[in-house]
Amino acid sequence: MTRAADAVSNRLLKLGELIQTNITQLIESRRAVAATGNGTESSDLPPWSVFNAQRALQAATGSLTELISQPENRLLEVSSQYFEARALHIAADARIPDLLAETAPGGVPVVLLSAKVGIEARKLSRLLRCLCSIHIFTEVEPDVFANNAVSAWLVDNEPLRAYILLFGLDLYTASDHLPRALHDSVKGSSYAVDQTAWQDALGVSKSRWDWLEEKTSASDLREGCNAAVQGTTDTDTAARTPSAPGAGGQGRDAAAASPKTPYPGVFGTELSRVVNSGVGDGQPISRPEHAIFSLAMVGGGRVFGRAHLHDFPWASLGAATVVDVGGGVGGFCLQLSHLYPDLKFVLQDRGPAINKAHNEVWPRENPAALAAGRIQFVVHDFFEKNPVPEADVYWLRYVLHDWSDDYCVRILSGIRQSMGPRSRILICDQVMNTTHGCSDLPPAPEPLLPNWGYYTRYSHQRDLAMMAIINGIERKPDEFRELVERAGLRLRKIWDCRSQVGLVEVVLPNSEL
Repeated sequence: MTRAADAVSNRLLKLGELIQTNITQLIESRRAVAATGNGTESSDLPPWSVFNAQRALQAATGSLTELISQPENRLLEVSSQYFEARALHIAADARIPDLLAETAPGGVPVVLLSAKVGIEARKLSRLLRCLCSIHIFTEVEPDVFANNAVSAWLVDNEPLRAYILLFGLDLYTASDHLPRALHDSVKGSSYAVDQTAWQDALGVSKSRWDWLEEKTSASDLREGCNAAVQGTTDTDTAARTPSAPGAGGQGRDAAAASPKTPYPGVFGTELSRVVNSGVGDGQPISRPEHAIFSLAMVGGGRVFGRAHLHDFPWASLGAATVVDVGGGVGGFCLQLSHLYPDLKFVLQDRGPAINKAHNEVWPRENPAALAAGRIQFVVHDFFEKNPVPEADVYWLRYVLHDWSDDYCVRILSGIRQSMGPRSRILICDQVMNTTHGCSDLPPAPEPLLPNWGYYTRYSHQRDLAMMAIINGIERKPDEFRELVERAGLRLRKIWDCRSQVGLVEVVLPNSEL
C-alpha cells in the first residue's frame, strides 16, 4: 500500500469513528428530548448536542464522498447539479408536496399529478425521480410518488416555498451570466450594486432593488417581457440604491428596459396566478417577484433565525431598546416581543414597509405591544445618521451582506454617530470561514474541514448568489473587523449560534460594555 493510500485509509477510519460517535450522540440526545419534552428553549430549535452532531454528520458526508468517489464521476455530478435545483423549483412552483399531502400515504400515480399540474406525465416522472434520488420525495412504486420527511416541510408552507422559488427566478438567470460578468472589463472588478451579472440577465442597468419596485403588466409577463410600465417606478427607491463612492451615479436607467430580456420571468403556477387574476392586460401590476421576495424573507428567517432568539442573552438586557435597522415589517422584532416582554423596539425601513408594519402586521400579530407603546415605526434611510440616540441594540439582520464594503461603511458610520458608551450593533449575517479555519471561530473536529465543509454548502451558494445579483458579500471575521474599524468601531465578539447565520457584536472603541 502506498503512502497516499495509507493516508486515505487513516482518514476513512477516523471518519468512521467520528460518524459512529455522532450518530450515537444524536440518537441519545433525541431520546432525551422526547422523554423530557424540555431539551431546548424551542421545540423548533435543537439542543446544542443535537445541533453539533447534525453538522458533524453533514460535514462527514462531504468528506466521505471525497474519499470514496471516483474523482471524474464526482466532477461530472457537481457540474450538472443545477438540474437538481431546477427540478426542485418546478416541483415547488407546481405545489407537488401539497398535492401529494392531499392523498393517502400510498402515494399518487404520476398520471394523476400530470393532469393537475399540466406537465406531461413521463417528463414529470423523470423530474420527480431526479429529486427522489437525492432523497426529496419518495417513489413508493414505479411512477407513484409520495412525500418524505424532507419534501413534507413544503406542505402548507408558503414562506419556504417562496424561498425556493426566489432562487429559481431572476437569481437563476443571473447565474447564467456570471461567467461573462466576471471577465467583463467593468463588471469584473466592480462592487457597485448596479454592475453585476444580474443587469446582463435582465437587460437593464438599474439595481435589482429598483427593478423589484417597478410595475409591469400581465401581458408582458405572459410574453416573457420584463420592461417596466412607464412612469410606475416607486419614487421611494432612489434612497435604496445610492451611487457607489466614486461611481458618479453610473448605472441608472435613462430609459425603459428593452421589451425582451434574457430572463423569462415567472412560470407555471405563479404565472397562471397573475395572468388569470382578472387584471387587464395593460393595467400596471406589481412584479410577482417582489411578493415572492418579501415572503421568502419570512421563510429564510424561520429556517435560520430561530437560533438568534435564544443564542444571544436578550433577557439580560431588561427594558432595553432594540432598533431594527432596515427591518422590513419587523418580523424578528415580533418574535422577540413575544418572548421578551420587557424589550422595546424601534422599527426602521422605507415608507412602504413601515406603513404595512404599522397598519397591518403589528395590529394583527401583536396588538398588545402596539397598545403598550413598546414599538415605534420610523421611516429611515440607513445610509444617513440614525435618528435614535444611544439605543441599547442596533439590530442589522441581512443588511450588510446586501452591500459591498464602501456601502457598508456608510451604513455603520450612520449608526456610530448615534451610539452611546453602552450601545452595541448586532450584525446578523453569515460568518464565513476558510477551509483552513481561523482563530475567531471554533473549528470542526478532525478529520473534517475546519469550516465544517459540506455542512456550509448553502452559505457559499448564497455568497455567490449575492455576488451575481447585487455585488453583496458574505464575510469572514477579518472582513467584518476591517469594515467596522473603517467605520470607527470595534468588533467585540462573534456569537456562536445554532445556525449557519451568526451574530457579530460591534461597539464603540471606548465602549463601557
